[in-house]
Amino acid sequence: MPQENHDTDVLIIGSGFGGSVAALRFAEAGKSVVILERGPHITRDTNQVDLDALWIPGKHRYGPNDLQSRGKNIVPWLGAGVGGGSHVYAGTMKRAASFEGFPEAIVSDDMGPYYQIAENMMDTQYYPDYSPYSDVRATQLFYNTGEILKEKYPDIVEDWGPIHLAISFAPDGGTPGEEFINKHGAKQRYSDPKEQSLLGGDIDAKNTLDKNYLHLAEKEGASIRPLSQAEKIEPLPNGGYRVHYKEFVQETGWAKFRRNWLRGKARDTMTSVTCETLVLAAGSIGSTELLLNSRDRDKSLPNLSKRLGESYSTNGDFISLLFPFRGLSVSWLGLALAIAGLVLWKWWLLAPGAAAYYLGLAFSRRAFDPDIGTTNSDFIRFKARDGSTQGAYIESGRYPTPIRLVLAIVLSSLGLWRPRHYGKIVTFTKILRLFVPPFALLARSWPIPMLKMGKDDALGTFRLEKGRVVIDFDLSKNTEFYQYLDDLGKIVAKSSRSIWAPNIMFKLTKRLEVPHNQGGVPMGEDTNSGVVDHAGRVFGYENLLVLDGAIFPISPGPNPALTILAICERAMVHILKPETSVESTDDN
Repeated sequence: MPQENHDTDVLIIGSGFGGSVAALRFAEAGKSVVILERGPHITRDTNQVDLDALWIPGKHRYGPNDLQSRGKNIVPWLGAGVGGGSHVYAGTMKRAASFEGFPEAIVSDDMGPYYQIAENMMDTQYYPDYSPYSDVRATQLFYNTGEILKEKYPDIVEDWGPIHLAISFAPDGGTPGEEFINKHGAKQRYSDPKEQSLLGGDIDAKNTLDKNYLHLAEKEGASIRPLSQAEKIEPLPNGGYRVHYKEFVQETGWAKFRRNWLRGKARDTMTSVTCETLVLAAGSIGSTELLLNSRDRDKSLPNLSKRLGESYSTNGDFISLLFPFRGLSVSWLGLALAIAGLVLWKWWLLAPGAAAYYLGLAFSRRAFDPDIGTTNSDFIRFKARDGSTQGAYIESGRYPTPIRLVLAIVLSSLGLWRPRHYGKIVTFTKILRLFVPPFALLARSWPIPMLKMGKDDALGTFRLEKGRVVIDFDLSKNTEFYQYLDDLGKIVAKSSRSIWAPNIMFKLTKRLEVPHNQGGVPMGEDTNSGVVDHAGRVFGYENLLVLDGAIFPISPGPNPALTILAICERAMVHILKPETSVESTDDN
């Protein structure tokens, strides 16, 4: 039970990677725990391929994907839902090799056991080497390319192969899509390559935090309050904190339609909850925004470090494209001539056009279908420009190709969409390829995204505009790093017999979509060098913690999710049992 005069012992804002760790470990320690999560429970039944997949609460849309412009150059891609960012990340679990730039208490050699705990909790495994998963052609392409690059460029290519993932794959000989009970007692299903990851195919197949950490925390008595967004932090005179938060009211029928498209009045309500210990785990954007508002707008936490809002990092996130086909320009020209011949009824145009069309297809490879398989399945790791390890990663991405996406949207508009329907859409479009010539050409024209990241050069800062954080990020400081990534992308394209293309949208708009937001509440040795210590404890305020990617003072290099989990597992050992070694918690 909570101590007298508090509603709960521990209040956690956010149910992402850091918040989930804190929830389970505090609950196991016998503390009463309440978690505020702005998003709802994410289920396959409620998943839709429309605007309801986005987080736009002002329009009564409470989807897991939050894409909001936060300044001139940065568009963060955040998660909203019970399980936070684990619903929108790719499930990639990589260990960081170095913690240079972190407080001295965090030593690379000591992080192994914490990584192991997190990997065990997330039930990680490498992308399978057996059918049907190994049959994904885009994955095969990058495996072959990685092998070629390792042999051709041994001085810069460190490693390649299948990615370590928090995704449940059917065992060899098992049934993709089949339901099962995981080792924590939560219901899941095996990943099915026939379902599109971004269109709901990862729901229940990805080992999201509601299937492990949060599931166990609730068994220990923790309480999750979905659709609850923290707005204000107020320290209490006798210790502890009061958090004022908004409760979103989900509506249906006419009320929802009116709120979405007309001027329906919101029925959201404000309430509050008190606690002895407050944990901010709302991510780099959310935690930084709450603290900046508390210090500068509300003046409720005036003694927060002047370093608050500094050290924002994009983790070097960058994208370019790879077209794994040659000869298609001949096919497109031939198709144009053939169409002109049909329209004008000129056989001398139609015949050579048709011949060129099929000649180009004959010389190109068959479709790689960049919408099939998990969002990430493979990686190629490169050294940094200075020769240090984990300097850059290139991973092949997945996305719903346009024609199939349109068909999914049509099904969704009719209220018929379920992730399993994507397999039927794929079958239908493959039939079209056989009998309607342009579809065969279109299928070979979709690029494969190259998702890149690593140790970049630029750090941004947060500032408040009307209570909302805006990120100032100087892209010019990353010019050399982005050029390095593009150079690596070009050698990947050349080694895969493909055509490299830049990110045209970035070239035109100078705006980055960033899934790996970090920093804003950086760790330090004291209040002059950071906002929190090595265990996320806020300098100058008792029982106030920040446990998420906001506390990273610098990018560790690889995808950060596993490192956030490990850092927070380590922090909880220091917070709860500072005299106890990590081995005592390894059985969890």
